[in-house]
Amino acid sequence: MTLDESVLQRLVDDSDLRNLVLGMPKHLDGRDWAAYGELFTEDAVFSIGGQTRRGRQAIADGPLGDLAKYYQGTQHIMGNIYVDVHGDEAEVRAYVIAVHIPESADAWTHSDVGGGYEVTARRTSDGWRIATCDVFMRWMSGAPFVLAAGA
Repeated sequence: MTLDESVLQRLVDDSDLRNLVLGMPKHLDGRDWAAYGELFTEDAVFSIGGQTRRGRQAIADGPLGDLAKYYQGTQHIMGNIYVDVHGDEAEVRAYVIAVHIPESADAWTHSDVGGGYEVTARRTSDGWRIATCDVFMRWMSGAPFVLAAGA
């Protein structure tokens, strides 16, 4: 295989998109809501648990009503990231196991969710950004998982 410009661009795009999606658990677990919001386009749409959050600010504010309100700690473990680039748009599917700890002093009690993210991303002047993200939840165990109503 010759490393021409198109091959190099594909490799850079793949790396950038993986890092973009990996930014979600990084900033959620680090509770850096502003950095989390910067992963999205201004007009992004985020769906979780039957709720839809529209726009970068609403998406960045979402974890304040969910994660920060109900859980003192989280750990999102992401793996199996699949990237499909089509010019300036891309589709990414990433699988996640998320551990939600209501009380840090009682780490034995937690809500676990297995699922992932279905993402469409768009190349912008600031690099790749998430245009849509649909969170799918396949299973839950432990304490009941709480998602703020209408967040």
